[in-house]
Amino acid sequence: WSYALYAIGLATAGFAVLPWNPISALCLSTAICVRWTMIGHHVCHGGYSAQVGVDNRFHRSKFARGPIRRFIDWCDWMLPEAWDVEHNYMHHYELGEGSDPDLLERNSHSIRVSKQPKFLKYIQMFALMVMWKWFYYAPNTLKEMYGRQKILASNRGDNSVVQPFELSKAPGDFGDVSKAATIKYVFTEMFKLNFVPAKIVFSCLAPYFTAHFVITPLIFYALFGHAVAMTAFANLLLAEVLTNIHSFIVIATNHAGSDLYKFDDGCKPNSATFFVRQIVSSTNFRTGSDINDFFHGWLNYQIEHHVWPNLSALSYQRGQARLKAICDKYGVPYVQESVWIRLKKTVDIMVGKANQRQFPSFLERQSDLKVWSNEDIAENSAKLGQDVKLKPAA
Repeated sequence: WSYALYAIGLATAGFAVLPWNPISALCLSTAICVRWTMIGHHVCHGGYSAQVGVDNRFHRSKFARGPIRRFIDWCDWMLPEAWDVEHNYMHHYELGEGSDPDLLERNSHSIRVSKQPKFLKYIQMFALMVMWKWFYYAPNTLKEMYGRQKILASNRGDNSVVQPFELSKAPGDFGDVSKAATIKYVFTEMFKLNFVPAKIVFSCLAPYFTAHFVITPLIFYALFGHAVAMTAFANLLLAEVLTNIHSFIVIATNHAGSDLYKFDDGCKPNSATFFVRQIVSSTNFRTGSDINDFFHGWLNYQIEHHVWPNLSALSYQRGQARLKAICDKYGVPYVQESVWIRLKKTVDIMVGKANQRQFPSFLERQSDLKVWSNEDIAENSAKLGQDVKLKPAA
């Protein structure tokens, strides 16, 4: 479906009555979004590895690895190897903890506590929505990847890997894990004549930018001339705005809201406490049909995904009712609402109108709790295939 939408979007990109063609932009934006949420996301988790085999391009060890495969398999703003570390390891293992890189309450702290009028906060939230993939996700995943690789290398006695994103602690309620925005650090360092962070980030962003905003318009120019090329360029820009909004709505809302929990401590992976956390700190959207699930990017099964992250998207559709029945039987909160309701609850967190629930530590099994260490990082990263060999940043 994503290939069909992308083909329709490109075929109609050069035609418009308005400055842009909404059909083209919507088709392109949807295709780009689901390429991330349904293909890149699930393949990088290993959701299709058992079905395709280790030598297949859709096996997690092969998918989008290296510049050529990245361009063919999943050309987006994020570096797939960096996404693996930030999302598959940190977010999934540390869900709802202060160190969870996607903990929205922590990441939006400066806006939440700001004294500016509410309408200005909402404007900032909308601005973030239209550019969050390159502004937030790509730089932040790189930061986490280099931090992880520095620790892994140090565990091996190798001190050649450096962390180019040495962010200072930022104000907030989550201690040393609260950091300044990565993209802000990049530009601040440029004014200090330190261009290493900028070089790394811009190298990550360049393939997608070049493919979508340089090569594609040039092809239209060569085939159809200046006017058609400019129309195609306008549609690509609009598609970029729409795909950012679409992906924000179905991704940022997965773990935010006053009815979802955050946690003080870490917990052992795959323990009873771990699985309860995956459920009570996640939310589903409306589920049950292929068309509905497609436009949600199959992220409407977020609870099932966090319980079984390495299953295929179709497996979540098949298992959702069973997991919900288990939760109902044992009194485990299972949150499922319209994505639009979840969007409102997410924005309420971001502007400071609401807070995530704090899970009482004394209600958790104490033997399941733990403090994360460098040894855990090495062990779990190896299981996920995240020990990526990097050139030194400097």
